[in-house]
Amino acid sequence: MIMSVVTTPSVLLRSFNYSETSQILRFYTLDLGLIGVMAKGVRRGSFQGRSSLNTFSRGDLTVYVKSTRDLQTFKEFNIREGGQSLGRDVLRFTAASVLAELVLTHAESEPGREIFECLTKGLKKLENVESEGVGLSLLSEGWLLVSLLGYKPQLDACVKCKDRIGTTERVQFDFEYGGIVCSNCSNNMSGSLEDCSLFEELRALLNGSRETPVRDIRSHLQLLNDFTLYHITGSKGLRSFRFFTSLMSFESRSFSNDDDPGFLTGEDIE
Repeated sequence: MIMSVVTTPSVLLRSFNYSETSQILRFYTLDLGLIGVMAKGVRRGSFQGRSSLNTFSRGDLTVYVKSTRDLQTFKEFNIREGGQSLGRDVLRFTAASVLAELVLTHAESEPGREIFECLTKGLKKLENVESEGVGLSLLSEGWLLVSLLGYKPQLDACVKCKDRIGTTERVQFDFEYGGIVCSNCSNNMSGSLEDCSLFEELRALLNGSRETPVRDIRSHLQLLNDFTLYHITGSKGLRSFRFFTSLMSFESRSFSNDDDPGFLTGEDIE
């Protein structure tokens, strides 16, 4: 089997120590999709005088590729953005880890330009956003990534009867069907009806709107977590998501009601 040398824009999502000098690296790449790489010698010194391989580093990866191997062979990684600012802030790093874990859990080995661009844009946004906007940035980028993975929630009409949902109607979210259910179709469902405003805000996030406020960010985070649990990760939730929500709960205790970081608008994303 012929081995080829490939250079492709890449994001380092995870690393595992393999020996005293080597690591196994997981990259999402523009041209190869999700790949595992055996990187011999990268732990020796400071990567032989080069920049260290930080999680969420972005740059051009060169690997020796053989289609019959699960792990490709590392040649070099020319880093353009080192990801250090994410590593210096636990909340930002954990939010970035949620995006990474979504890709690691569900992305295919086949390349996906939209997924790659969404991931790199999301990491850049998390680096630059003000601290109080990290949660909203995770929501917007997380839902976009989930949609690109093939699980966009249906919010414009009832997923059962297909009737349009009024802005004042009380609805339920059906995770099996992947969207909202009107009050008439929810008679046989467990749980209570909810105000439609939560899903109006979610629709705005999915459409890229920056003007609609998100009044209860914790409810949105719970919805995103439950949705990914049902459709992407199965019975095992994202560990990074659980840690992120615990951090959000901890940080909220430092604010008074007047300074509640749960009331954020799209202006806070950048």
